[in-house]
Amino acid sequence: MVNRLLDASKYLKLNLKECGREHCIAKKEFLFTPKTYFLFHYVASGKGTLISDGVLYKLHAGDLFYIAPGDRPHYTPDESDPWTYVWLGFDGSNARSFVNMAGLSSSNPVFHDDGRRLKDIFDNLYNQYSLKGFFDLCCLGEAYEIFNILCRSVETITPITSVSEGHIKAAKEFILNNYAFHISIDDVAHNVGVTSNYLANIFAKYERSSPKKYMIKVRMENASLLLKSGSYRVNEVAKKVGYSNQLHFSNEFKRFYGDSPSSYQKKHGGN
Repeated sequence: MVNRLLDASKYLKLNLKECGREHCIAKKEFLFTPKTYFLFHYVASGKGTLISDGVLYKLHAGDLFYIAPGDRPHYTPDESDPWTYVWLGFDGSNARSFVNMAGLSSSNPVFHDDGRRLKDIFDNLYNQYSLKGFFDLCCLGEAYEIFNILCRSVETITPITSVSEGHIKAAKEFILNNYAFHISIDDVAHNVGVTSNYLANIFAKYERSSPKKYMIKVRMENASLLLKSGSYRVNEVAKKVGYSNQLHFSNEFKRFYGDSPSSYQKKHGGN
């Protein structure tokens, strides 16, 4: 029996779901089943292509590509030099933040590991998992090292000016104080005293995000707390976090957490 303390699949902040290695054959058609967790694929050798969010990427050895929960990417090996890759599936309360810090998303899914620093780490992780049949603390340590390299490699964010910082802070405060109401990004920008385009630009430049994503994040995190309390029905939670349409709320919640509000509530102690 595996000691619970040594089983990295049980850790809440970052838990490992699956790991594998495959040497693909040319012309392999891969039908991807959407996951409820995050995935990294590291190309150890060869070439292939990825289509993510409607964009085609030509990948080769040393490239890592990211697949978000719920995404349906299409990826195929090169006909003359089919790739071999190692993949890692992961989740946890810090997983989304780590991915964001690394600058990865469905619209920016590729990291170029020019120095091949990640190859040995992915190899070690896979070998440890294959040898023991479960994710131990060594595997977890390798996973953290992957994020360490990814996050340190992100280009330095342009120093924020005091004016932009004030506008971003004011926008966040307005959203935090009013997310329960039916507000739009135009409302946020008007309250701050800037245009919505300007607000979107400074969020993209300094936050690597958008005002809309921040507002969704605030609403979903508060919805999560309300659902976990077990004191409210899903339609009541939707209204309390600013959604007049329950279906719209449910779709946004599932995109954010990979689970429907009702299923999430049942799993986390709600009545």
